[in-house]
Amino acid sequence: MRGVAGLVGLISLVFAVLTAGCFEPDHSLIPPAQPVEVTSGLTAGDVFEVRVFGEEDIGGTFQVQGDGTIDFPLIGRVDVTDKTQAALAALLEQQLGDGYLRSPHVTVILTSRENLEVSVLGQVSKPGTFPYAEKLTLVQAISEAGGLNELAHARRVKLTRKGPTGVGTYEVSVKAITDGREPDLLLQPGDIIFVPLAPI
Repeated sequence: MRGVAGLVGLISLVFAVLTAGCFEPDHSLIPPAQPVEVTSGLTAGDVFEVRVFGEEDIGGTFQVQGDGTIDFPLIGRVDVTDKTQAALAALLEQQLGDGYLRSPHVTVILTSRENLEVSVLGQVSKPGTFPYAEKLTLVQAISEAGGLNELAHARRVKLTRKGPTGVGTYEVSVKAITDGREPDLLLQPGDIIFVPLAPI
């Protein structure tokens, strides 16, 4: 009897190991992405570079403060809220030309947008951080990262997201999505996707 019981236990263990990778998580547990409006105008946290032609000491790198302003040399506080790069360049040219510089030429270059990125890490071809776009989905983000590599565990992808009750990590089956058994998931800025190694 002991031999039979041991054999049954061994078979159960082997079955559990073989089927562990086949179990798929419940996507309904994942909080839905919060709607985000991506605008072309500057918002708090954005980082940009200002270049003033022929005036090396005046330009520089600036970050939009919480009140939507920056502190610019010679001018002082400047409200940049919702201004495009071209509109801000024109405003700075106007204000610098008002008693400070003669016919200034200003260029504004956006270098970083606060919290408007998603990260794709782990077993993908090109892990890293990528710009968020409206209606970006999980599969699209993985595609931006070069797709899953041959070591990826497509049924156990982890999504870390800030939801109504705080930050949580949830399991997602990318295979179920690509097979058409589950809908693709919309992402939100700040989401982190981690693709683990498949079990040996």
